[in-house]
Amino acid sequence: MNVADLRVRHVTVADLPTLSAFRCSIGESWEDVVEEQVRGALPRRYLAVPPRFDGRMLFGHLDDGEILVVGAHHIEPTLVPDVGYTEVVAVALDRRRTLVELPDGDTLSLGALMLLTIFRQMRELRRHRRTFVRVDRRNARSLALCDRVGLVDERPDLHDGGLVQRWGELPE
Repeated sequence: MNVADLRVRHVTVADLPTLSAFRCSIGESWEDVVEEQVRGALPRRYLAVPPRFDGRMLFGHLDDGEILVVGAHHIEPTLVPDVGYTEVVAVALDRRRTLVELPDGDTLSLGALMLLTIFRQMRELRRHRRTFVRVDRRNARSLALCDRVGLVDERPDLHDGGLVQRWGELPE
């Protein structure tokens, strides 16, 4: 797939019916949680997020409206200076392993493309350069994605022992 075929935009209220059918889980518990959130509460929460959290929910789709990848990020309000937190990146179940060809000929997975899009948006929003994600300890695919995009500083998550935090610097 060529990057020019993919459109990335913010979620709107009109997208809720399409998102309610989004599938990203093969039955792993951590995938089920993400799929349930994307299909339900997550887009509504981002549409109603207070401005101080500067939340953004994005999705990548084709011209026919098919959603390939979803991502959401906001300012983590408990940390100073403000730190960007990527809450979710989810690739549609039938689009896993899809590679996106960039203009320079390099290729990225849909998940990496969404994370790098989120990072670019964080820079444009002038957030602090440190950023992080939370990942289920058992989710080898997401941990490998974190490694590929530079989120390699692993820390325990103080709120949930089943998760780890992955920290890194936003790329220039």
